[in-house]
Amino acid sequence: MPDLSHLKRLSAVKSNVGVKFLTPSAFPGSHCPLHPALALAGNIKGLSSLVVGTPECATYSRIVLRNAQDRQGEQHWTYVLDASEVVFGCRKGLMDALQKMDRSGAKAVLLLATCVPDLIGEDIEGLVREAQPKLSMRLISVMMGHFKCNSFPSGSWKTLQAIGVLMEPRTVQPYVINVMGRSPDEKHIPLPSILRVLQQQGFSLRCLAPGASLEDFLAAPDAALNLVLTPFADPLATAMEQSFGIPAFRLHTVYDAAEIAALYAAIAKKLGLQWGNEFNREQLEALSLQEQARKRLNGCRFICTDIGPVRTMPLAAFLTAMGMEPVLLHLEEFWPDDKYWADALNALGYDPLVCHMVNSDADAPLLESLAPDLCLGDLNSVKGRIPCVPYLSDLYGLSGYDRTNSLLKKILHKLEQPSRSKEGGARHGIA
Repeated sequence: MPDLSHLKRLSAVKSNVGVKFLTPSAFPGSHCPLHPALALAGNIKGLSSLVVGTPECATYSRIVLRNAQDRQGEQHWTYVLDASEVVFGCRKGLMDALQKMDRSGAKAVLLLATCVPDLIGEDIEGLVREAQPKLSMRLISVMMGHFKCNSFPSGSWKTLQAIGVLMEPRTVQPYVINVMGRSPDEKHIPLPSILRVLQQQGFSLRCLAPGASLEDFLAAPDAALNLVLTPFADPLATAMEQSFGIPAFRLHTVYDAAEIAALYAAIAKKLGLQWGNEFNREQLEALSLQEQARKRLNGCRFICTDIGPVRTMPLAAFLTAMGMEPVLLHLEEFWPDDKYWADALNALGYDPLVCHMVNSDADAPLLESLAPDLCLGDLNSVKGRIPCVPYLSDLYGLSGYDRTNSLLKKILHKLEQPSRSKEGGARHGIA
């Protein structure tokens, strides 16, 4: 069996740094946290950006932002460090650049410091504090050193968290709800049933995600509550809970039908409404599918690869509670609350290996050696040799009972199909 001794067990991981690559691979480009940070900056109306780094970072930022609209009061600049600044710092040059952006009409600027400013110890936060009183525009910053992380999600959640710094207290509007993680431009994706029912009850839904405006984010402290649909918005929701007392209800970590019912009841209580029979059909379907899954999945060994916008740890905890055995989990990010989910898995008697998978061709032989009964996520290199549940990105936009039902249907459907090894014989059978 190939050596996996370099990987850590889940119980030994305390942060993202502890999650090792499955194979000696690196994944630059879209895997860099600068990518989602730039994508966010280019898709929040009214937010400008200034990228500080090497010529490579500047070129890359032009590629990511090539479709950014030329909106009034919005600019996307780059500041390329010269050799002297790499050694002695770039404080003076950055101050000059920020003053130019201010004079050019920028309303709010996200300063993105890449690897080199971080490596040389440039005090970006101190510079922001010093510069702000001299500028009419608002200024926020994020450190985007790729060498400090193995993945890209921090580019999204740190940027959203930084935007939260611009928020100020507002009078609460009892019929306004922040939907954190759904874009106002997603007209083609049906509303989750809970959002549809809230609209029917007369609530105004403010979507906070790419496609929203900076003004939407600045108005967010007036909401009665935050509904969190993605992990990328979770740190911002936590910060708003602490700063403004806005309760956050997290839909992206809940799968069990009973837990969904309890969460919906808590939301109804907070808003002072009654759901009636709105979710009865979905709830009954979820309970039925969970019962089928418990019988069918008991003892089934599984691995997780890239599962898109779905968080690995809550999903693994849900499936393990139904009798599945987690063998190896790909963690794109070790999120701030993943220690909670790690404890939940450990309490169930499991301590799986964890890793980053970034090169499916190189990773495939190692994954095959584990002989799992099921793989959650795409794994094209071993197609047909390990039963895979692909297209989990289809769960994007779903929440509550709808998401649980869709997930369990995908898994049960896959396990109805016998898996064949490359030699043509049954390898995993029907788990």
